[in-house]
Amino acid sequence: MNTPLINSALKRLLLVLLLLQALAACTATSTHTFLVDDVTLDYVIKGSGPPLYLLHGGMESRDSFEKQIPELSKSFTVVALDSREQGRSSRADAQISYELMSKDVVALAQHLGHEHISIMGSSDGGVTALTTAINEPGLVDKLILLGANYHFDSYPEETYKFIANYEWDGNIDPIGYPGIFIKHYMTGNDDLTGFKDLLKEMSLMWTTSPTFSITDLGRVKAKTLVINGDHEDMSLEHIVSLYEALAEAQLFIVPDGTHYSLEEKPDLINSAVLKFLNE
Repeated sequence: MNTPLINSALKRLLLVLLLLQALAACTATSTHTFLVDDVTLDYVIKGSGPPLYLLHGGMESRDSFEKQIPELSKSFTVVALDSREQGRSSRADAQISYELMSKDVVALAQHLGHEHISIMGSSDGGVTALTTAINEPGLVDKLILLGANYHFDSYPEETYKFIANYEWDGNIDPIGYPGIFIKHYMTGNDDLTGFKDLLKEMSLMWTTSPTFSITDLGRVKAKTLVINGDHEDMSLEHIVSLYEALAEAQLFIVPDGTHYSLEEKPDLINSAVLKFLNE
């Protein structure tokens, strides 16, 4: 019996098993909950590397990033959160606000022991990310804002009036408003009983905030990538003014992009985001 050869083969087999175990640990997704104030936040962690928090748009869930998480988690520890009252996270007594959602992010980072994080936020998630970078400049290293405004007056008057006066009539058309949000709502609910009340609560936030000034934007220290579709609801002038007010920023306009470029053009978005994060 050739003992050295057997030992060598066993060592190689053990090395392969260890590598496979390490690879599985890097690619596995773990689901967690965290209680902050009276809200239970639901989130997943995937990958390894510097922490990157993903914040979804209003009335959505972390599932909005399903085409980003697999790629981003190859280089980063992705923390994808269902924001309070949305997705799988629980409802709360307090009126939802960007300030409260930002405080949730800060509390979660402290809970996970992350002293410095990068944040990628889409729409409402972008406003929450911007709020966090303004209020907690020492926490946020890099900031990625997709389709995010800094003042609610960026909405066209017609859009503003529509949101402010809208009364849900039970429409669940998956390609219409607000039916596009149903699939996200049902990730954390058994029926649509509370959907109308949540939509009203969100609409109040959308039509009264954010209210940041150019001076406020100047407090952002994080290097920032501003992404916007060229067919967004808000004007490009508003987005350019956001970009110009930030101390260290890049601007990426998505060709033929809408408010849902994350889903419509995932490869383009992923490429731009990874290039920015890895600089």
